[in-house]
Amino acid sequence: MKRSVVRVSLLFVTLPKDQLNSFAILVITCIPKCGTLFPNLPITIAALTLLQQAYQAAMTATTLGGSPETAALKEARDNLLVPLRQIAAYIQSIPGITESQVLTSGFDVIVWSKNKITLVAPDGISLDNSMTGQLGVYLQSVAGAKAYHVQYCTGAGAWVDAGIWANTKGIVITNLTPGLVYGVRIRGIGGSTQYGPWSGTVSLMCT
Repeated sequence: MKRSVVRVSLLFVTLPKDQLNSFAILVITCIPKCGTLFPNLPITIAALTLLQQAYQAAMTATTLGGSPETAALKEARDNLLVPLRQIAAYIQSIPGITESQVLTSGFDVIVWSKNKITLVAPDGISLDNSMTGQLGVYLQSVAGAKAYHVQYCTGAGAWVDAGIWANTKGIVITNLTPGLVYGVRIRGIGGSTQYGPWSGTVSLMCT
């Protein structure tokens, strides 16, 4: 039996700190792409962005340790969760909202069906080094993905976040060093597990 009311998941409140930050960025990235679907947000995207940036700064500060930094992180997390809860409630209250429309916002839905959406690793990835100091990234869309998480590295170095992108168009990694070979990997965001598996690494020298 089909449910008449779509329920927006609040599981983001339990996410570890890094994943909550990524989730907030996802919402900030996706909602402006939805046109007039969500006209009466309880907080502007600009204001939500400031709260996300404050939370990210607090996360960075906690690497130095200390009780004041930990307390500041908790406060920043609470400040970020309040509007995210408000937006979730607002989206759920929209008459006739569908599961697919909720997913375009960056939020997840409570899945009633046993047939959960499982993302596969992105395929068909290629890189373009025609512009100095940057790499263009191309890939095939992943069924069920509402955004894409991109990372890059050099050699055996640590992976660096290149951001979350709302679709496969216009993905560009900037501020790279010409002459270095960069590896790039991508994973889809969405489905029933929030993150899909990482793709294989594709490498190219930056010009």
